[in-house]
Order: sequence, then structure tokens, then C-alpha cells
Amino acid sequence: MRRDKLSPGLLLAFEDYQQEGQEGLTTHKRSLGIVSATSDLKPTRSVVFIYCDEQADLSHLSQYGIRINQNTGSVRTAFLPLESLDALSEDPAIHRIKPSRKLHAHMDLAASKVKLPEFKNKTGLTGKGVIVGVVDTGIDPKHPAFAGRILRIWDQTLPGPGVKEGSYGVEVQGELLTISRDTNGHGTHVAGTSAGADSKYGGVAPEAELVIVKTDLQDAHIADAVRYIFRVAEDMDMPAVVNLSLGGHADSHDGMDSLSQIIDAESGPGKIVCCAAGNEGNDNIHGQRVVRSKKRHTMRFNVPYNQVGIVWLNGWYDGKGQLEVSLRSPNGFVTPYQAIITDGNPDQKYQLPDGRIEIVTSGPDPSNGDHNFFCQIRGLGVGRFGLPVSGGIWQLRVRNTSGNDVRLNVWTLDDKGGSVFFTGKSVEDSVKIGSPGASSSAITVAAYTTRTEYTDIDGKERQVGLDVDDISEFSSEGPLRNDAQKPDVAAPGAMIISALSADAGVPRSMMVSDKFVAMAGTSMATPFVTGVVALLLQKNPKLDAKTIKDLLCKNCSIPEKDPGTFDNKWGFGVINIENLPLADNA
Repeated sequence: MRRDKLSPGLLLAFEDYQQEGQEGLTTHKRSLGIVSATSDLKPTRSVVFIYCDEQADLSHLSQYGIRINQNTGSVRTAFLPLESLDALSEDPAIHRIKPSRKLHAHMDLAASKVKLPEFKNKTGLTGKGVIVGVVDTGIDPKHPAFAGRILRIWDQTLPGPGVKEGSYGVEVQGELLTISRDTNGHGTHVAGTSAGADSKYGGVAPEAELVIVKTDLQDAHIADAVRYIFRVAEDMDMPAVVNLSLGGHADSHDGMDSLSQIIDAESGPGKIVCCAAGNEGNDNIHGQRVVRSKKRHTMRFNVPYNQVGIVWLNGWYDGKGQLEVSLRSPNGFVTPYQAIITDGNPDQKYQLPDGRIEIVTSGPDPSNGDHNFFCQIRGLGVGRFGLPVSGGIWQLRVRNTSGNDVRLNVWTLDDKGGSVFFTGKSVEDSVKIGSPGASSSAITVAAYTTRTEYTDIDGKERQVGLDVDDISEFSSEGPLRNDAQKPDVAAPGAMIISALSADAGVPRSMMVSDKFVAMAGTSMATPFVTGVVALLLQKNPKLDAKTIKDLLCKNCSIPEKDPGTFDNKWGFGVINIENLPLADNA
């Protein structure tokens, strides 16, 4: 086993599996692409990204039960038994293996705020001849807002032979579209904002055609979905824009993660991706400190009592630095400082009187040359008999043994989806845009509040505690960890009224009718921009991401700031669609 080829997060899961079997994977299943065996005769499998030589022939790996989803490319997705990680890591063509991470799914009044009606009246653009791809929780194929315009659905959650981009799930068309259902409602709402057709709550591009991927939210499968939508569009000789209203924080936050790299590789003329900035603007999930040469530093984070089954710390710093890492429990017990380990197993286990700790301190990540360490905290006990993580203030202790000052960025992750936060001076209210919004080619969208009240289906007035005509406080801040500017633009994201899936259990307080519902989030802002991109692609199907991004950013503004000003929360500001140029090369 070449453990140095496994990323820290995957190595943690593999070591827990080796030591504890299926019980050791209980908590990892909630965030990693791990599929439990249905019987003792079948192996536990994992969805992974593999980094390899671009033209490497990996077909021989099938003898180990490893299913590679692409024949070429430097970043591919694969499905394999956990035991086959040994054979995969030993293959000389394989440079790195990373786990698939489970991401989170993050217009009448809104349209007028950004001058959309004026633009559409002036141009007559409707998105006709353009594919809007939505990778999300699915769609309600019976909703009248999409009648006759859903070309196909790849439902990755149903058993079936799959598609060219991945031999899993089922692709349906025509009368079979109704096999796939959106029981969450997020995807239907997103599709309605970008391309729904309705006289009152219509989307931005109401004549665009739709290709839908209902995803299980594994980022490796999302990567396959992007490839799939662009391939379908190419087969039909149509431009396409893909909406990704989802994200996570288990990556490097610099656009060098697996999903972002695949988006960059797949994007091109007539192939655009729009991503949500994220909804962690109010959450202290990020800590940042400069650790001086030969000095120590402490970062504090709070774990709620009796609530969290597992905690991870995802730390990144420059490859020229060298940090040793230790954890201190709320009761004062500490692990030894652990240095970077390049010879031997970088995953080390420590049993404290009040918790079980694992720390992975690998060598530099090949994708960006930076150091990534992962810390894992679990309560006492194993598997179903395990206790919650001890509540209270924990401390991440770091010691800089190099001759350089080191800027350390750390993100908290937990199995409850955002319950563990940094406290005090450890908090840094920035760098909260992760994958896939960190992709350099993606148009990354922040949320702007255009509505703070609405009337629900029962005639009751509903209000939300946001400031109208201001950036939404929940919208995640940039820049990226490498100081690259993100988000790109801001668009209406609260409260957006769009299509309601008939299969979703939505509270009546959010419904405005039996067909439409009000939601808020950068998930809602992103499809607004996706629809605008569809209009631009109708005018010029060969536009690329950089050209479109420049067009949008040059027609954005932040209130009371000079044009062209960038802000970590606003990006370049709210888009003014009316002023977008209409020249064919625009």
C-alpha cells in the first residue's frame, strides 16, 4: 500500500476500516463516497477521484474490481472495493487518490431589480436553442413550468446501466421522465428560476431546453454529471450552461480540488458552469492564523455538548512551511505534536481519556504543492456504541519548525452539517467559498436580497430578517485561499419564488400556491445567472466563460462604491442586465 498516494481524508477512512471494519466507517459514510456492502459476500466500495497520467490505460485495474469511468484525462472518477486501494495505489500511473465528498444543496420582483424585463423586451431573447443543465436533487417532470422542454434526466440515485460518463443510475426520456422524482424540491426550484415558464413566476430563460441530473451529491458523480450534460449538448450541436447550486468545505479552497479542475477542463466555448458561493456567511467555519517561524499558535473551536458524532479539521498551508500538529481536549488532555510524515504511515492514532484522535500529516499535495493535514475527533467507544464527541472548547495547537512564517487556514467539518465553529481570535470571516465555486472558470454567484416578505398559500404575511437591497448576510465570503477573487457577481437570492415539486414536503409557510414556493440562498441566486448566461448563449453560442464573466462583471456595481470595485462578499456587485452589450462578439 502506497499510503502517500492517498489524500488525508481517504487515508483516515481506510485506516478506520482496517482497524474497526464496517463499524469504523459509520460516520465516514455521511461525508465520503462509501457504499456499504449489502451482504458479507460483497465488498465495501468507495467513489474516488484518481489523478493519473493523461493518456494512461487503466483497463487492467478491472481485475481488482476497480471501475474507471473515463478512458482519458488527468483527473478521473472511479468506483472500487476499499481493499483495492492497495492495488490502485501501487500502480505507477496513479499519482494521487482522493475521496468523493458529499456536497450540500445550498421572480417577479427579483427580475425587476436587475433590469431583466427591460433586457428581454429589448432583445427578444428567451434561451431558445440553449440547454440549461441542472445538477441537483432532481425535477418535477409534471410541473407545467417545464412542459415539453425536459430532454432527458440522468437519475444517478436509481439502479440502472448508467450512461457513457458513468455506469450507474438510469437515463430516461419522454414518457419515462416521471420515473425520476424530486422529493427534496431544491432542484425543481433551481430549474424554475433558470428556465421555468409561467406568466407570473417565470424563469429567466423560459424557452431553454433542460437536461437534468438527479445526483446523490457525491462530488465525483457531480463531475460525471457536468461531463454528461456537455456531451449531450455537443451531440445535439447546442450550447449549454450548467447550474451547480451546491458545495462543501473538505477541499483546498483554491480551485485546485478535483471537481473544480474537471470543471475547468470541461468548460469552453458554449460550455459554461455557474456555481453557488455558499451559505456560510453567518457561520464561523473558517479559522486563519499566521504562525511565526519557530513559534507556536493555538486555534480554539467549540463542539456542542452531546450532539456531534465526529469532527474533522481540514488544514492547509504553504508547501514551504513545516507545521507540527496537536489537539487539546476541553478537559486539558493533549496529543503529542505530530510532524509531517513522508516515510511511513502519516495517519497516527491517539487515545485520550475523553476522546479518540487521528491526525494525518502527509507530504505536499501534488495538485498545488501545499500541505494538507486532517484531524479527526471521535468520542469514546466504537461504532453504534460510540459516544458523542466531548463538548466544550477544543484547541488545535500548531508549532512552526520551519524558517518561514506560515499562514494556516483551517475549516471545521462535522457529521451534523455545520455545528462546530471557531471562537475568539481564531475566527476569520473570509475564505468560505469551497468547491465547486472555487473553480477559476466557473461563474460564482453571491446572493442579494430583493424581497423580505411574501404572502403564503394561507394568506398569511411572512417576513424574514434580512435587509432588502443589500447583500444577503448568509452569502459566503471570498477570496480564495490563494487570494484569487471570488465570488464573481451577486444576483437575487432571497426570497425567490419559483417552481414547487409536487413530491417535496415543503412547509405551507414557504408555499405561495400549490405550484410555487419561496426559498432563499446562493442556490437561488445561481440559477438566475445561469438563465442570463442562456440568453447570452442564444445570441452567441460560442461565448466562453472568460468572455461572459467579463461581460457580467463590467455590468455590475456595489452600492456606493466605484465601478470595478471588488468586495469579498459582493464580488463585483449586483448585475445590471439591461446594459449588457448585444454585439455578436460580446
